[in-house]
Amino acid sequence: MKSQLLGLEYSFLRLLLAGLFTIIALSAANGQVVSDSPLSKTVVYADAGVHFGAQVSANIEFQMANGEKVTWYGRGGVGFAGVIMATGGPGVLGGVSMLTGRQNKHFELNGGAFVGKDVERDEMFVLPLVDVGYRYQKPEGGFVFKAKIGILGVGIGLGYAF
Repeated sequence: MKSQLLGLEYSFLRLLLAGLFTIIALSAANGQVVSDSPLSKTVVYADAGVHFGAQVSANIEFQMANGEKVTWYGRGGVGFAGVIMATGGPGVLGGVSMLTGRQNKHFELNGGAFVGKDVERDEMFVLPLVDVGYRYQKPEGGFVFKAKIGILGVGIGLGYAF
């Protein structure tokens, strides 16, 4: 039974990594297209959150789609996450971020998954990442500030957009 579960977890991890590479490849190809997008194409940031769980990660986002009022980013990262007194360890994450607005202040919605390896039990685990928040990001790039609340609790992030 345990070997079947490990096989499923490794299959999910391979699928997640393949999805991340696809997002990065599509974003790189999209970066060659001239666009009138007012928001930056790439954002790098570190974030941390704590409450029912804890999460610390370094992330990179690539713009996937740009509408009149909504911008979509593909997100990948590495870090450490877990649920307090249950499971936790290092791993990778992948997801999608949605930003609304065209000025400096944005409503942000994130969804994705963190796949890690528990440090005590030597087992793989998957945590859903769902949060809403506020993002300060100038259209031309520069300093980025994020505040969020989600499944794992509340958190903040700091980074740079270009």
